[in-house]
Amino acid sequence: MKSWQLLFYFFISFSSNAYAVAIDGKLSPAEWDDAQIFDLEYEVRPSRNTPAKLKTTAYLKYDEKYLYIGFKAYGNPEKIRATLRNRDSSWREDYVALMADPYSDGRYGILVGVNALGSQLDEKHISSAEPDDSWNVLFQSATSFQEDGYSAELAIPFAELQFPKADIQKWKIGFIRKSFEAGLETVFASFKNMPREMCYACQVDEEVVLGSPLEINRNYLYPYIFLNQSGDRPKKDLKFQNPDYEIGISGLYDLSKSSSIEYTINPDFSQIESDVPVIMANETFAVSYPEKRTFFLEGAELLKSDIQSVYTRSISDPIGAIKYINQGDKTSSYFMQATDSNSPYLAAGEYKSYSANAGKSKVSIGRIKRNLPTNSHIGLILTNRDYHQGGSGSLVELDSMINFWDDYIFDMNFAKSNTQEGKINFFDTTDTFAGRTYAMDGESFSGTAQNIRFRKATDGMRVGIKYKEVSPTYRAHVGFVGKNGYKEKNYWYGRIFRNQGVIRQVDLSTMNHNRFNYQGRKTKEFYKIEANIDTSFNFNISAEWKLKPSEVYKDQVFGQQREFEIRSSYHPTESYFIKLKIESGEAIAYNVANPQIGDSKEYQLRNTLRFSDNFKITFDHRYTELINKLTKENFYAGEINRFELDYQFDNALSTRLILEKNDFSDNYYLETLIQWKPNPYTIFYAGGTQYYEKPNPFSENLRLETSQIYLKFQYFSNAAK
Repeated sequence: MKSWQLLFYFFISFSSNAYAVAIDGKLSPAEWDDAQIFDLEYEVRPSRNTPAKLKTTAYLKYDEKYLYIGFKAYGNPEKIRATLRNRDSSWREDYVALMADPYSDGRYGILVGVNALGSQLDEKHISSAEPDDSWNVLFQSATSFQEDGYSAELAIPFAELQFPKADIQKWKIGFIRKSFEAGLETVFASFKNMPREMCYACQVDEEVVLGSPLEINRNYLYPYIFLNQSGDRPKKDLKFQNPDYEIGISGLYDLSKSSSIEYTINPDFSQIESDVPVIMANETFAVSYPEKRTFFLEGAELLKSDIQSVYTRSISDPIGAIKYINQGDKTSSYFMQATDSNSPYLAAGEYKSYSANAGKSKVSIGRIKRNLPTNSHIGLILTNRDYHQGGSGSLVELDSMINFWDDYIFDMNFAKSNTQEGKINFFDTTDTFAGRTYAMDGESFSGTAQNIRFRKATDGMRVGIKYKEVSPTYRAHVGFVGKNGYKEKNYWYGRIFRNQGVIRQVDLSTMNHNRFNYQGRKTKEFYKIEANIDTSFNFNISAEWKLKPSEVYKDQVFGQQREFEIRSSYHPTESYFIKLKIESGEAIAYNVANPQIGDSKEYQLRNTLRFSDNFKITFDHRYTELINKLTKENFYAGEINRFELDYQFDNALSTRLILEKNDFSDNYYLETLIQWKPNPYTIFYAGGTQYYEKPNPFSENLRLETSQIYLKFQYFSNAAK
């Protein structure tokens, strides 16, 4: 770790720290001789629980303030893949990590680790969703290379973690290592990986006594200032507005080691990372995006639901917000209040979504989750939104997930929504649903949604059935429901074959999907067969074949459609990565006056060249088209080309340049950014975005149409005592 980083941590994060271990990445015998020792004896991927081919040893010790973790990862240093990266971006490199279940009941598990060059990793695991790497903790780490591999040291403050109220802490703990030395991505662990679909980090099985940590409650403050200046070209000349600024503050305070309050006043939720562009030329339903905003990340795992009753990005521009989280002995709870100045209003339909800005609103979210044995739970979600210009929407959902007989999982969701429309209409449509209008004309209605799923997973097999229905009058005013008025039945079956040769894993699966409208008429059906192959030389390939016997769209019946898709990636070294996707078949042109089946094609190529641990170039190309079968004219056709140049000075300081040409928005996009982020809450960035267009279709020159330059500094202070 560089000297300026050590000074930074000393002054704002660890000013009173006295470590029992010098966090320099070197495993000194004098420091670790009294530690508990764990061998990572299993290979858990791609093989399942076979003897590990590389030796890895983990060390654990603790004092009243810190949990200390050490790793010695043996191997050939020349085959270790690690580069300088921003936090939580080195998942496809060599890393080591602690896995822990502090409550020992599977409500959630945590991963805290570091790649071989010191890039920090942390994420939270639950059974009902993918791991969430937006979750962050403050910890110190360092790594060091040796002739026989590398070593790592971590100091994790107990103050950063929530855990049970108990005189003596007993957690379930395990350790993992990812390596590419075998020729493909391989994971070793100190615990066996169970085949059933459950929280990965919750599978750790070693109970470890961690003494009686001091109760040091977090007391975070992170004020910010944001400066920007925008300009556009209304006619001839580019006109810049006067510079603008925003100031605000956010904070988090622990009431105890199991409960906290988080608040924000006039937050700045501008995104440093732009969302991946989505081609919407033939899409009629709204598209959701992942949450990246700091305030909404703590406790996000409690809000996960198969019917998306809560979608925090629906709180788009809050004036202020406050939330309370408690992890009790058996019950977890979450409560939030927010005032949103620009409320997106999403009204679902059977064939399309309707969206508009409903202005100011007050949002309430409540969540109670009862944690049961065998990583199971039952819970309740409550949401409400009151619109300033009139109207409201509320929702109640009962959800549960039950694990039983080791291999079986049963989960279900039942929800009811109530909508009271205002009388100020912001929808420009005369469309109707279930005898009502989408226009805001004071109507009142309720709707229901349910999701029931039963599945079994063993070492080489998975099978399941799912039933879901959403009524035509169901809306989630704080969630994300873009489609309603349907009933679905899905069936799937899959087999996994593992081998120690060139072909390491083969995954075969089949699926049948059936959709009905609320009158019981089948509107869509497809059969899908998929095969995935992983090899020992970092090449994998997937093929998918889909057959749709028929589909009904707006009462028009369409005949058979076939689709074939092939995906592959090749990652022979850390210096080179290529990913290819080709899709061909038939699809309905939905967004035309007379929908009909056309011939569809899509090509997607992603290529990354890394010239050093600091410098890489990435090129993305995506082309898609849908052609009329009779006239051979395009319903739509276009491509998105994106060029990205990244230079990483260290794991905190980076620069980025993005050039993008998007045929579907008919513009050119330029983004420049310099970012310094020494921890998740201290942020400095400066950059700009510009959009260019051709002034007329026959021009060869580009003209700057809109421009924005911006600067943000967010300072982090931890006044914990």
